[in-house]
Amino acid sequence: MSASLLTNMVTVNEAKQKIIANTLFLPTERRQLRDALGQVLAEDILSPISLPSFRQSSMDGYAIVHSDITFGGIALPIAGESKAGQTGIQTLAPGTAFRIFTGAPVPDGATAVVMQEHTILENGHVTIQEFPVNEGKNVRNIGQQIQAGVVALPKGTYITPGSIGFLQGMGVENVSVYRKPKIGLLVTGDELLKTGEPLVHGKIYESNSAMLIAALKQEHITDIEVRYAADDLDSTIAALTELSVDNDVILATGGVSVGDYDFVGVALQSIQAETVFYKVRQKPGKPLLFAKKRGKLFFALPGNPASSLVCYYEYVLPALRLITGRRDAFLKTLKLPAKYAYSFNGERDEFLKALVEGGAVIPLDGQESFALRSFALANAIIYLPMTQNVVAEGDLVEVHLLPF
Repeated sequence: MSASLLTNMVTVNEAKQKIIANTLFLPTERRQLRDALGQVLAEDILSPISLPSFRQSSMDGYAIVHSDITFGGIALPIAGESKAGQTGIQTLAPGTAFRIFTGAPVPDGATAVVMQEHTILENGHVTIQEFPVNEGKNVRNIGQQIQAGVVALPKGTYITPGSIGFLQGMGVENVSVYRKPKIGLLVTGDELLKTGEPLVHGKIYESNSAMLIAALKQEHITDIEVRYAADDLDSTIAALTELSVDNDVILATGGVSVGDYDFVGVALQSIQAETVFYKVRQKPGKPLLFAKKRGKLFFALPGNPASSLVCYYEYVLPALRLITGRRDAFLKTLKLPAKYAYSFNGERDEFLKALVEGGAVIPLDGQESFALRSFALANAIIYLPMTQNVVAEGDLVEVHLLPF
């Protein structure tokens, strides 16, 4: 690896700030609303209608004029019925009641709905046992949820199932969103075997690709191209060149440290990718490289699986969210008490696989960079800066919640 790559390590915060400074939004596209889950709105959505668009009952019961009920036990003749989906406009005369159902139009003239549990039906009359009945009770007014013409969801909103249901309820069919990135994934390492191949001495099963693909799919990113390269420079250059043609973000696992067979850094130089930073003052995941070329982003991740996944969550995931318009790019952060004491030598910030449980956070066993079992059990990462290298039981620590 050339001397130009052997720069001083950046801090965790510096690395994140450099990622923020070097990411641009991807182009927008129009999507059918039902297919836009997990994307971010690239425009304000104005409500085309008011919701509800008519006065609507929120209960099964009886529509009445509230001022008719001057005391409990008043019996009113039933003059009609309103059911959900009914389109004709009906009018309620004072001194009468309409049988009505949840979601049905409230007749003109009616000012309240009494739920059926507070009534007695007998001989075509309904006895209202409730008193007083307040005006507007159990009636959803026109535009109570939203008025026509106002912003229903602003630009930058992350589309959830709730978002889709809300917009669908207004008759919205398609939306402008930021495109999801195309991902190129390079796996390096002559020691790696694919699942199904016989295990031999000196070889290990490759797991990083499946792990990272799963993490990407969790972000609704499915356009992923995977390539494998032998531990030699020409193969690595060729693979990175091919992956950078059609993809927006290229991830490489392994081959980024300073060993004799680590060629990813040099290969990125060879394809003229500009290194933004190389090496982060952290454990695990120190040999992380971030580069760019004509709007494309390159992340060279450590080969050790736990290191690779830490770097994905702390750096790659925020970049993927930023380029797709998300405002909440970084993992949700809390301050929680540590259930157990922990200490380290303080030379680098540390990320610990952890479990949030019962209002506290537990550092898990197996924090080595190769160990994934603890990640399989974790729902969070503890971030300990060098200045907090001794943690006593009950001390507050910074916790990053993993996405689920």
